[in-house]
Amino acid sequence: MSTPGRVRASLGTAVRLGLIDGNTDSDFVTAFLMTYHPDGCTANCTFCPQARTSSAPRHLLSRIGWPDFPLPHVVAALARTRGLQRLCVQCLRYPEMVDDVTAIVRAALAARHLPVSVSIPPVPRHDLVRLRQAGVERVGIAMDASTPTLFDRVKGRAAGGPYSWDTHIDAIHDALRVFGPGRVTTHLIIGLGESETEAADFIFDMLDLGVTVGLFAFTSIRGTALAGRRQPDIGTYRRVQVIRYLATAGAITREQVSVDPNGHIHLDMPRDRLVARLESGDAFRVSGCKGCNRPYYNERPSGPMYNYPRPLTEAEVRAAIDESQLT
Repeated sequence: MSTPGRVRASLGTAVRLGLIDGNTDSDFVTAFLMTYHPDGCTANCTFCPQARTSSAPRHLLSRIGWPDFPLPHVVAALARTRGLQRLCVQCLRYPEMVDDVTAIVRAALAARHLPVSVSIPPVPRHDLVRLRQAGVERVGIAMDASTPTLFDRVKGRAAGGPYSWDTHIDAIHDALRVFGPGRVTTHLIIGLGESETEAADFIFDMLDLGVTVGLFAFTSIRGTALAGRRQPDIGTYRRVQVIRYLATAGAITREQVSVDPNGHIHLDMPRDRLVARLESGDAFRVSGCKGCNRPYYNERPSGPMYNYPRPLTEAEVRAAIDESQLT
């Protein structure tokens, strides 16, 4: 197996590793890498700058730049950088993808022992076993959309892509068999056209399987098929954040969630108990694997802050709870 010559790193990761100059962020504790291929990705997700038919700059993923570097330079930087808690590798879809990500993980772990997460499109079970044997701790298979119809529209056949809802769900079940419950993650993007109840049902369905849900706000990128779509309403996003946080903690059941005539989620929980559950602010922080904080992936530093990459101030917690309109 040949080792890939280059790998992409998120802009924040590149600064944190000292690969480029910039202001470092002490809260940045996960190193984010992405496989590199000169021909790009063969998928065609309508929200993604890496999509096959996208005219967005190829160095982007969401609104973040991902410059590419020689793999040995990145590995050496990982070895000397202190304070990191996790390595997360994002995978483009192309024929050599599994070979490349396996080689990246092995090289990184040879230089620095870190928990490793890999976000990858559906692959055969034997390839998941290869990832586990290479040292991957957790695997992510991103559904992104909360229903089969919406999935098909934004990343399946209707979008000109290779994916199907059933194939993704089957891959998640395979990942659970290989890595075990609690070590499989999926992503849910809010703002693709789902209702709040569809988002909540998806979260409960995934948690019932033993799958962690990482929550993202849709971000419009020029050159993508959904470039004209607006980001989600902050109130809607806050309500879904609360559902994800409380459901993940086992603090609510599906039966406690209802919806009003406007389509807004409501919770059957006493106000003081709900406020007590949310006063840490953790519900409104970046969600995903342990140690993940991906700062400003969905937002500009000027806000609005959909996912806080750091602990919230008391004022920010109060504002986020008010925005949810659940109390």
